[in-house]
Amino acid sequence: MSKTLYSPRLSDDVVRALYREGQRRRMPMTRLADDLLRQSIGTFNEVSPSLHVCEEPAASPIHEADAA
Repeated sequence: MSKTLYSPRLSDDVVRALYREGQRRRMPMTRLADDLLRQSIGTFNEVSPSLHVCEEPAASPIHEADAA
């Protein structure tokens, strides 16, 4: 039984930039993209690049004017 995963479409200019940077670093662009996303997700979580599943969307900040 296979599980279907969401595969987002990247903008053409992003794909070109990943390709060029992958060539420069001598690594596949898919690995480069994976590394960059893991680093970015790690900074969102303020921890080392580990992935966390969000059960609920992040709460939007409440402004003082809205609370009054």
